[in-house]
Amino acid sequence: MLCDKNESLESRNFVDGVDFTANDPCIFVVYPAGASGDLLISIIDKHFLRTGCEYYGIDHRGKVHLYSSDYEIIDIAKTNGVLKFDSQWFYNFADKLASRNLNYSLLDQVIFGSHLYKDHQIKLILDTFPKCKIIRILPKDSEGEGILNFLAKYKLQEKIPDFDATSLQPEPHVPYTPTVTDNRIIDIPFACLFSKNNYYKYYDILIDFLNLNGRLICYDYVKYYISKQHPEIRDILTQYSKKI
Repeated sequence: MLCDKNESLESRNFVDGVDFTANDPCIFVVYPAGASGDLLISIIDKHFLRTGCEYYGIDHRGKVHLYSSDYEIIDIAKTNGVLKFDSQWFYNFADKLASRNLNYSLLDQVIFGSHLYKDHQIKLILDTFPKCKIIRILPKDSEGEGILNFLAKYKLQEKIPDFDATSLQPEPHVPYTPTVTDNRIIDIPFACLFSKNNYYKYYDILIDFLNLNGRLICYDYVKYYISKQHPEIRDILTQYSKKI
């Protein structure tokens, strides 16, 4: 059993008035659209007894249907203006948990997933949450960025985009290179999970970073995810992953 028994998480041991604060441990998985962040969150989530995440599977277009602990209130707040982790935000988070009959006293981890991957956003997270751990997914080169952009369009558009080699090429510019570093951040390259050797290599890196007990999800899960991607992109994903 990889998850230690924790009787305090049983519903009968619910403690009212215990809310998540900025000083509590949490995990952020941050990434640009199309970078398979929800896939990684679904793997990490299985290492805890209860996080408030909700996983509904992988659809025919390769999109992972998952709500992280905050139920998207981070991204909702961001679309309404400048994101602030103020008292109202923490109240909204507690309210979201309560609407699902949950409370922070019944969670053994909080996992946030969002597109807050740029330096000023990372700094905001670091400054707000002193006990956070951040996993940042970014393409390491223009080839990876092109694949990522195609996947984002494929998963989000109702009409399947036409495939051709040029569709994998991003606009000519240097891929985003972060400068903010901290021992609470780990950077992993987009697509590193899509070949068996790299999957286990980076899985072990994440186990050490998050202090997990060991591997829990086998590579077959990722193979299934790849099988649901656009037919023309499946081999490209695995071959590109081997270059990382």
